[in-house]
Amino acid sequence: MIKADFHTHTTYCDGKNTPREMVEAAYRMGFTDFGLSGHADFSNVEPGFGMSDQALAAYQREISLLREEYAGKMNLYIGIELDCLGPVQRAEYAIGSTHCLEKDGEFVIVDDTEEKLVSAVQRLWKEDWYAFAKDYYELEATVFDRTGCDWVGHFDLLTKWNEGFRHFDETKDEYREPALAAMRKLNDAGLPFEINTGAISRGYRKEPYPSRFLLKELHAMGGRIMINSDSHNVNTIGFQFDQARKLAAECGFTRLTVLKPGGGFREVEMDEA
Repeated sequence: MIKADFHTHTTYCDGKNTPREMVEAAYRMGFTDFGLSGHADFSNVEPGFGMSDQALAAYQREISLLREEYAGKMNLYIGIELDCLGPVQRAEYAIGSTHCLEKDGEFVIVDDTEEKLVSAVQRLWKEDWYAFAKDYYELEATVFDRTGCDWVGHFDLLTKWNEGFRHFDETKDEYREPALAAMRKLNDAGLPFEINTGAISRGYRKEPYPSRFLLKELHAMGGRIMINSDSHNVNTIGFQFDQARKLAAECGFTRLTVLKPGGGFREVEMDEA
């Protein structure tokens, strides 16, 4: 049986707990495979955010020592979360994400606060949420080209503040067509997509990313999935993975993609994870 979570954060970026605290908590919870994936340097957009090259080197050293300590007990992996508009730094694996757009010379972070995003869409997209979504997915479609990532993180992050479709209707073609175009391109590149429960644990959504509709379309494309928590503290590691597996099964998936020690992926049956 594999119990795995590969998208987590620590005090090296915006997490609340140290790598040791996160690893110890995952081990107590019975995880067999656990990855830490600190945010890459994003100071070009948010000064001081993410790991500088010096911090990244210290992060890798600390997790390497923890891996030696936990050898034979739990497989540890050293990852990084890269952004479309940020620099490319290297670790053992990389999650490719789009947290930010550039519009008319201004950076717009899609998951900072609802108020900031609403204001940006009003000013820069003339209140046209579908034009904003089109720009988002056109950038998201380039995440592999820009970062060389190993899988796609929270594909539809722009919907973080759209619970109940309060800003735009995710059933409309104006939204779905650019989303599916981006998904097809990334899936054709061979990338798995993560089912990410982070917005549920923080109270912003009732279901994980990607949406049920997008997951069904991904399955129809022959795509692959992972399940990750995007945890920023010890209390949300593996958050609602049972719900995520249930959703995946309802969308047609029977297998999960997980990392394997030494590099690369392996596929496991859903009931083995």
